[in-house]
Amino acid sequence: MYVRFDVVKKLGDFVLEAAGELGEGLTCVVGPNGSGKTTLLKILAGLLRPDRGWVEHVGVKAKVYVGELHVPPDAAAVEVALAGRSRFSPTPVRREDVEAARRYMRLLQVEDLAERRWRTLSGGQRQRVVIAAALASEADLLLLDEPLANLHGDWRGRVMKILADYAAAGRIVAVTTHHGDVLRCCDFVIALREGRITWRGAAGDYKESLESSCDREAKN
Repeated sequence: MYVRFDVVKKLGDFVLEAAGELGEGLTCVVGPNGSGKTTLLKILAGLLRPDRGWVEHVGVKAKVYVGELHVPPDAAAVEVALAGRSRFSPTPVRREDVEAARRYMRLLQVEDLAERRWRTLSGGQRQRVVIAAALASEADLLLLDEPLANLHGDWRGRVMKILADYAAAGRIVAVTTHHGDVLRCCDFVIALREGRITWRGAAGDYKESLESSCDREAKN
């Protein structure tokens, strides 16, 4: 299973020109603000059409992109997780979907918040619910835009370990991040600058001046 791409996309004065491949495992997509990380993920998810070029999904049965979610303030946290279970579509949910959503909430240690209203949750709690929703989709291509935002303490490393485990089950996971301290959690790195891929390869070979410490055995 893999995704190959060779695309050009113009958005105002910005132009993304990127070619490469995502394979099974966890890929970190890094680069400064405005480098094209979000645009690339949306193209790979099919949410944006390139002006020129192509995207090839081989063996991918379900793909999900999760960025910033706009959640009604009175929605219960479990409803957000269930939205992921239905892959963010209006598909009716079943009893087993509720059980699966709660299982991923438990993994992110937010199951006890299941009935809490969105407006009452902290930024970090909301982010962990959103990640639980993304995992509940059980998509074999999961594209996450800044999933580590609002996470503090050891939660960045813990979330990356969870994502690495999810990818290790034969899935493709790509995350955009500004946090160099989690790059060693990834199998691969794609670096973008000004709309161009400047580096791609194994995470252990990436030598840019970013911190790179991640506990693969993160605490529970």
